[in-house]
Amino acid sequence: MKWNRDISYRLALLVLVLLPLTLMGYKIFVLRYPLAALLPTVGYRVDLSLQVDGHGGDVSVSTFLPRSDHRQVIGEGQNASGTFLFTLQTEGENLIGSWTAANLNGPHNILYTFTVSPRHVRYLLPAGLKIPAFYSPAFTPYLEPTPGIQVSDPLIEQALQEILPGDLPDIATTLTAIHRYIQDQIENRDFSGYTDAVTALKLGEASCNGKSRLFAAFARKLHLPARLVGGVILEQGSKRTSHQWVEIYVNGHWVPFDTVNDHFAEIPANFLTLYYGDLVLFRHAPNINFRALYKIDRTLDPRPELQDSLARSPLTILNLFGLFEQVGISRKLLEIILMLPFGALVTAVLRNVVGLETFGTFLPALIAAAALETGLWWGIFGFLTIILLGAATQRGLDALQILHAPKMAILFVTVIILMLTMTVAGLKLGLIALAHITLFPVAILTLTAERFAQVQAEYSFAAAARRLFMTVLAVAVCYGVMHSSVLQALVLVFPECLLLIVAFDLWLGKWVGIRASEFIRFRRLLQKEAP
Repeated sequence: MKWNRDISYRLALLVLVLLPLTLMGYKIFVLRYPLAALLPTVGYRVDLSLQVDGHGGDVSVSTFLPRSDHRQVIGEGQNASGTFLFTLQTEGENLIGSWTAANLNGPHNILYTFTVSPRHVRYLLPAGLKIPAFYSPAFTPYLEPTPGIQVSDPLIEQALQEILPGDLPDIATTLTAIHRYIQDQIENRDFSGYTDAVTALKLGEASCNGKSRLFAAFARKLHLPARLVGGVILEQGSKRTSHQWVEIYVNGHWVPFDTVNDHFAEIPANFLTLYYGDLVLFRHAPNINFRALYKIDRTLDPRPELQDSLARSPLTILNLFGLFEQVGISRKLLEIILMLPFGALVTAVLRNVVGLETFGTFLPALIAAAALETGLWWGIFGFLTIILLGAATQRGLDALQILHAPKMAILFVTVIILMLTMTVAGLKLGLIALAHITLFPVAILTLTAERFAQVQAEYSFAAAARRLFMTVLAVAVCYGVMHSSVLQALVLVFPECLLLIVAFDLWLGKWVGIRASEFIRFRRLLQKEAP
């Protein structure tokens, strides 16, 4: 009988390993899946926080929100604005988000979150290309003077004669001379208000908006269509400042130039485009105090071209996404579900091989999955807060000596109240990550709080705290594995690798070796027994 069990065990392991490896080999060598696309690309998560202090009147706030184009892919925006009515409208190439509220009093926060997958773009300007004599009527606005771009001012023409003496060269030489003049002769200054083109030229210094208007004035004077672009330089951390650069229409393309950071005919990957035109980024009612803040987190994301190139393949789970979508399962939720087996495997390894003693068998994997929206640190903060306060409530209920079912019902309600309180606090304080704490599994948190109180009562607070620390440690490890963009891309392209997870779990089920924690604890005794 034992022999039959061993054979069955080995056959199951063999099938669970060979079947997925065969399918993966078929995809790689026959269907020629692009493995290079599995490497993650740098992306950003941006939280736009608008803080408004109302004084009893009607309030309106609007700003430009990013759109996807050939250079940047924008994830679906999430709005959290409480009593404000949120609307979106398109004006030309710009997307405008507006928030309105009536009779607003006191401080309020508006949060708008989106993700960005940008890429670096560089243009090669062909030599010998002359400035066209005619453009279609659609380019007329990009050639005309404006109050800030004084194309017809004598100072603009005089400066151009110094920059480009003699006959007008080709477009590449012309734009190079203009770029170098503004980059080298017009000193960079921090933003201190609106600066038009002539003022920047007279002062010999300007911030990004003055330099961009001067570049546009030179270009339009030479009959080259020019437009201003507004956006944000994406850098880890928080910032209140935006950025402007200029684009010149050359040979069928809008070519970017930034004379603050010396980017000639290129735009770095961390430049987020928000709007086109000589416009104001934020507009709001005059009767309020207003502050805006961008909070930027750098992320590693699956490459967009991976999903595009593999979506048509019959053997990936991406082409089944439409079926899941019909029942309300988003792609993000699908990715979380697919990563849960990895979290469960990590938990099993930590418990059986490392020897960590955690609350709940799969609690670390479930908390790590929920923390994908809150981020690791806010997830751990919310988890610890709920468990400790829930356990304190449980201890108080134990003192009342009431029946178990009503006691658990009260604890269940307590956990829900704690989660809602943290969500409201997150929205009020502009901490949108903390506001996602409501995604945590309520029932499992309730049972964990009860278990913490039981361990405290049976042993000590130190024993319960030690197990809670090990649980948090397991959550962090699970989070790191489940948040891996490489693994997420791998399981989307090769969903059969889940069978390899089952095989590893099966092998782990026969683990009889000493745990790492036991080895550390008894290493001196083991060294004495060694021959």
